[in-house]
Amino acid sequence: MNLFSNLFSAPKKKSHEGYDKSLERLKIIFQEAGDFYTRVPLFHQQQKQTVPCMMIHPRAGVVLFNIFTHSAKELESVKASLATKKDKDPDIKSSDAKSFIQLRFDEIFHTELSPVHSILVCPHLSEAEFDALDESFHALISKSLVIFNDSSDESCRQRLFREDERTYDTDMIKQALFGEFVLPDTNTLMSLEQQKAVHLAFEKELAIIALPGSGKSSVLVAKALREKMTKPKLRLILLCKHACNVHALQALIFKSIENSRWGLNPAEILVDSFESLQKRSRGNEHYDLVVCDEINEENIHVARKLLGKKGRLLLSSSYDLETPLAYSLTQSYRLSPALCAACEGLKVEKLRESLSLQSGNTFMNTILILETLLQEVEAREISIVHHSKEELFNLQHEINSFFTPISSLFDAPHKQEDLLLYPLSRLSCVLNRYVIVIVDSSHASDTIELISRATRKSFILSHSEEIHQLIKGNTYETS
Repeated sequence: MNLFSNLFSAPKKKSHEGYDKSLERLKIIFQEAGDFYTRVPLFHQQQKQTVPCMMIHPRAGVVLFNIFTHSAKELESVKASLATKKDKDPDIKSSDAKSFIQLRFDEIFHTELSPVHSILVCPHLSEAEFDALDESFHALISKSLVIFNDSSDESCRQRLFREDERTYDTDMIKQALFGEFVLPDTNTLMSLEQQKAVHLAFEKELAIIALPGSGKSSVLVAKALREKMTKPKLRLILLCKHACNVHALQALIFKSIENSRWGLNPAEILVDSFESLQKRSRGNEHYDLVVCDEINEENIHVARKLLGKKGRLLLSSSYDLETPLAYSLTQSYRLSPALCAACEGLKVEKLRESLSLQSGNTFMNTILILETLLQEVEAREISIVHHSKEELFNLQHEINSFFTPISSLFDAPHKQEDLLLYPLSRLSCVLNRYVIVIVDSSHASDTIELISRATRKSFILSHSEEIHQLIKGNTYETS
């Protein structure tokens, strides 16, 4: 019987006494492997369901708990009756969430991924007191689906755990229910701190601070899309660091929408780069939510000009920002512990395995590094970034005259096997296994970008002592 579609015809004043204690008791009863969620929003197309209390358990599947706080004294002479749509705050809530969850399972996996149980928890009612209630209660509520204050822990477990001890894939259940909690690239669940960031409420500005590889872009997009799902008419714009990042951000948005089954149209979501900020601010454009990935302090001031009267700003950065509310992600999944420590300005050992900072003749060092790398890897796995766009042409000619022609400019026609040369402004777009970065003191350099670009090895070449001091002694100089 569907418990959650019932409402008492003469409910008394609602009391929250016993709610927290009941939740704690449930956690104790199912503490072995049960994951609890309270007031969690679930989305399907443009519909939203908020589940008051839910458990996901490998032996029970999905369990929806409704905690009913009335006592036997309050229920004297009260009759139970079906809830109606006019009831704004029923004591026993609608079971729409149960059918919604079963719909998600069927839509995504085309099968019953797990059972969905509905359990009524009565912290102020004993089984005998329930028996003494009006007969209408017994007609609507099955005692086998109720946990009373005198129910034993073992009897509670027996009601949910099947005798055959069948187990259910809790990760698949979570991915089906929490589409916004899935990282699109890996299809794995976000960490708890990432999930918290997605659901964090903010009034004016929120900055997500984290090192490269922490998933902050995925978190930022998920949070922005969730705001859009909650308010479909929200005027939303997402901005990224460079024009070359726009396509990648658009792809991330598309994958996030596809994973979450949110029913949003990616074509209706505006994506641009920070390079358009000044133009948009001069054009008096205003938005309800402005989302900026990897922003700096200078661009924040311009981004604020795009906010409407009640507009909000959602940011991400590798550096601390002066905002009313900041949330930090502590774990990086791409960078090694040594690189993380270097980005945070800490003294670490074994940093030479990931990063090499070299002085002297940059051309000679570039050729020597390339000669060594090409003995082990293909040219297409190597990228070179130069601080001067003009000198990229000279560098390309020198490399191709020393080796069999293997290098091309990133924006010129090239073969798939070519080594590509990029200007420093495109450093954030380089994702190769090996990166050679050539900079001098006359060009602004992002320390974290310099350290974190290559997942295996970075070489930073410079004549300038200032560049060497940029890393604050945390790298090892090689000759």
